[in-house]
Amino acid sequence: MKRMLLLFAMIAASVAMIAQDEEEDINLVPNGDFESANTKPLKSYGMLDDLCDNWYSATKAPADLFAAGIRSEKVSIPENSFGNQEAASGDLYAGFRAYTKDKKKTRSYIAVELKDDLEKNQMYCVEFKVSLADLSKYGANYIGAAFVDRKTIQPNTGAMVRDLNDIHIKHRSNKPITVQDGWETICGVFVGTGQEEYMMIGCFGSDQDLELPKMKRPRDVTGVQTYDAYYYIDDVKVYPIEAKSQCSCDPAADRAPDLIYGSSTVIDENMSDSEIVSVSAVYYASMKKSLTSAGMKTLDEMVRILNDNPDWKLEVIGHCDNDEFDEAKINVRYRDLGKQRAEQAVRYLVSKGISESRLITLTKENTDPANTRPTDLSKAQNRRVVFVIRK
Repeated sequence: MKRMLLLFAMIAASVAMIAQDEEEDINLVPNGDFESANTKPLKSYGMLDDLCDNWYSATKAPADLFAAGIRSEKVSIPENSFGNQEAASGDLYAGFRAYTKDKKKTRSYIAVELKDDLEKNQMYCVEFKVSLADLSKYGANYIGAAFVDRKTIQPNTGAMVRDLNDIHIKHRSNKPITVQDGWETICGVFVGTGQEEYMMIGCFGSDQDLELPKMKRPRDVTGVQTYDAYYYIDDVKVYPIEAKSQCSCDPAADRAPDLIYGSSTVIDENMSDSEIVSVSAVYYASMKKSLTSAGMKTLDEMVRILNDNPDWKLEVIGHCDNDEFDEAKINVRYRDLGKQRAEQAVRYLVSKGISESRLITLTKENTDPANTRPTDLSKAQNRRVVFVIRK
């Protein structure tokens, strides 16, 4: 029996090691957990560049490296000068200052060269874990990652301010990160252009744009709060995916709410039935095929028009957005979602007394978008069923 248990334990350990190796193989960030480093000389702040493989500071303000099992109390794990925090994995993590009111200090940023350039039009999941240090007096927003096409080292210690849209990975709500007891995952999807070679991480907002909630020192932590927002960082990953659902963040609040496009088309009493049909559409939430009350109202109007014009037939054409089309590649449930929407609309029309012989079900999926912009509102505009009269 003991031999069997030992065998099962060995098999489980082997499977875990294989899974870890496979994860490391697809991660385009070298040394994403900061474990490859020479910690023997580690004794103070600002030593990430000198001791940690692959990573470097993106400005003249040096970033920090922390390690377990070292003598220095300044940069040890779990207790150090900034607070108390275990590593998210392994025995090391890095640290950067996102904001400070102390004129003697500056922000810092970390950067790394990716193992390979990102491929054009390929989706990538990007994630990293951060924890606000216990002795930080402030939290901060605008924490994120940005991809660039060349090695960038700013020749001063100033803030690396970027437009919000140019912070490629951040919380959807751009909220201040205030988790101290543990780690919070910042995560998102980035589509490569074929030019990205490096990734930078830090706080990219200007001082006047930042939200800076004041933090209370945890009761079990000794020491004096600093006028900073200082973050530990661990487990940085960039890996290719086929659909957005393969990139999931921890906080449920970071998920986008269901967004259903509300048509701004005005139908006036002078429009002909043909004109009404040509501007009408039924819209859907992401990954959904169920009719909303607004959608049913539109279909009821189609019923009236078909009853008033008994010689007409109606094409019912379903569409989906690009995200839904990608999701269908890995989840059969969402395959032909545009067609499923058209079929659902047809069933509703039939239930209202329209002969199925007068209805023609078609689908264009994501091949005929109403709007090609990559915004959430534009994508919602593409999740639709539209109509064409055949006389």
